[in-house]
Formats: sequence, structure tokens, C-alpha cells
Amino acid sequence: MIQYILLIVVGATLISCNTTETIAQENNLLASYETWVAGVRGGGSGINFYVDLKTELSEEIELKKVIFRGYEVPFEKQDALHFIARIKTEGNQQKFDGDDSQIYTSPKNALTLAENEAILIFLKNGKEIRQTIKEVKEKPMLLYPSTKPKN
Repeated sequence: MIQYILLIVVGATLISCNTTETIAQENNLLASYETWVAGVRGGGSGINFYVDLKTELSEEIELKKVIFRGYEVPFEKQDALHFIARIKTEGNQQKFDGDDSQIYTSPKNALTLAENEAILIFLKNGKEIRQTIKEVKEKPMLLYPSTKPKN
């Protein structure tokens, strides 16, 4: 009998831990990203992940992080409706062939998501809430020039 009660308690706990709350309706936000590569060797590469809201988040809600393509990085608030997360990737960091000493990336996350899927992490009254975004829009890649264009 105790085993059955324990099983019910553990099952209820697991169900309550997996409850998801939607903070921002998908029709109220646009999630997009663009990859970039520096124009000089060793200048780095990365992904800029954008969240554009149609309405402001309430005061008790804060957009903290994104999990995207194996990285977990914090958001920078541009204004009340626009947020950006800057992901640093492995590419274009070698200053010369075989130079692996200076490679730095954003923190990794072990979650496996689809190619254009992301998880937004919010804080609501101090409690972490994760919301999955199924279709993150891709913007054209940014290729930074290696020299200043001549006018």
C-alpha cells in the first residue's frame, strides 16, 4: 500500500514539474536570428537571436535567457519591446592554422531541439518558466567586410 501512495506522490510531483505556463503568446512575439562572420581571420562568428514583442511584458515578468542550437545565453534588453541574445560560436577564431588556444564560445546546453526551435526562459515572480518557440525566423547572414569600403 505504501508503494502505491509513494508512486502517486512521485507521479504528481513529476506532472507538476512539467507544467508549462505561456508567458507570451506566439502571435505577440517574433523570434528571429541571424548568423554572422567577422571579416578578418580570428575575428569570430556567432548568432544574434532577437525577440520582438508587440506588447510589453508585465512588471513581474523578465525575459532572461534563450536556449538555441545548443547554446544558452542571456538576453540584453534593447528597450521594452526588443531583446537580443548574442551567441558566440566556434567558427573563425583561429588566428593562424592550428591555433586552438584562443577558442571561446557561449555556454553550451545539452537540450536537443529542432533546427529552428528555441526555448525562452522567463522569470515570473522569481520562478523560472520555459516557453518553447517552434518556428524561429532566419534572417540573411551578416558578412562583415574585412576592410572599410572605399567611397
